[in-house]
Amino acid sequence: MNTERKNRFIVFSALSCFALLMGLLASLSPSVNHDLFDRPSSYYSDKTGVKGLWMILRQHATSVTQWRKPFAVLDGHQELTSAIDTLIIASPVHPLGPYETQALMRWVEDGGQLILALENDWTISDEPLREQGQELSQKRRHTFQGQTESQREKQEEDGLLKRLGIQLRVEPDDQWQDDTWLTLADNFPAYNISTKETPHWEGDFEALVINEQNEPRGLNIPKGQGRILVIGSDSVISNEAMMQADNAVWWTRMCLSWGKGNVAFDEYHHGFAERRGFASLTIEFMQTPWGWFTLQAMLSGGLFMFINQRRLGRIYETPASSTRDALRLLEARSSLLARAKPTRLSAQWIAQTLALDLTRGALKIPWRDWVKLQADQNQKKETGKHWNHFIDQLTKLEQSPSADEGDLIRLGQTAATIKQFYRHEH
Repeated sequence: MNTERKNRFIVFSALSCFALLMGLLASLSPSVNHDLFDRPSSYYSDKTGVKGLWMILRQHATSVTQWRKPFAVLDGHQELTSAIDTLIIASPVHPLGPYETQALMRWVEDGGQLILALENDWTISDEPLREQGQELSQKRRHTFQGQTESQREKQEEDGLLKRLGIQLRVEPDDQWQDDTWLTLADNFPAYNISTKETPHWEGDFEALVINEQNEPRGLNIPKGQGRILVIGSDSVISNEAMMQADNAVWWTRMCLSWGKGNVAFDEYHHGFAERRGFASLTIEFMQTPWGWFTLQAMLSGGLFMFINQRRLGRIYETPASSTRDALRLLEARSSLLARAKPTRLSAQWIAQTLALDLTRGALKIPWRDWVKLQADQNQKKETGKHWNHFIDQLTKLEQSPSADEGDLIRLGQTAATIKQFYRHEH
């Protein structure tokens, strides 16, 4: 197999493995649930969403935000707790964690108002959801993959309302029911409110809202400096309910009557968790022991390259040293010189070398002027005739086109004679 076929085989094999891997991952991936179901989220503008109330509060409240973080971050962050006066949670589809429960209760005790619009108790679980947003029946009970029925029942027994000593049972209705709500806690006037559920409460509680038959429709649970308001209906806060009766007015007054009017809608437990950016994840990783180790390794490597003056350049291969036959190299150079016939250049090189040798490298004037100067100074000496003969031969080699290698050899012999006389004199 030649190189071209081998490369084609490797490319085809890699593409085949990639296609098989993609098919395997696609077959093992869980099916995507495109059903948005009746999720009371402020992101939804359909009849079950609560974007209508969110838009109304934006016009009247001091600030309206969408909470997309776990409640555990409320601990130790005063800037977050002070920026929220009222937190609205409407039938969350994800369970509440134990640490979130503790942080949420501490936030309420510090002066926060928690409004819960629920059809059922809010499950508290320390198990992560394996399939986010999946519901069990129309009552939004949370189910976990891989758990037994007894584990689910045990898990459903622990809920937020149960910890507060309250049990809630709701009778749903397909039609809207108009009811007169009288709010006892804040001395509100009576409002005509439309709902699709009839709540039934059990436990020791203080009624927040009652109807004309003195039946409780909402509970008030004081906690420290704050309070928890529980409404036994999630349809009362939906977009469809904002167009019914006085629902929008009642919700707006409930939110604005507490604190400075800063309202937040919980979206984290509806599946809209805040996405983390690369920069924030990098900073969080650098604060871990592994992050410190990585940072030290990077600094050590940078310091090593700086001290040793190394650079991260292009990878290149060192050219292999090729051995050549010395005789072949000599023949090639001699052939080149024979074709070039550098007679004039060789004559000048002999004269320049002679001048440098006799001055021991301390030649301060051009070698041509120095040769003429030596000929004039040695006219009365025995070397005078050799200097004159050297100048004549040099002139012939530089100017005469008929000069040959014999003339060049004779110029070299004359230079050797002058050098010999110069050594005897000095």
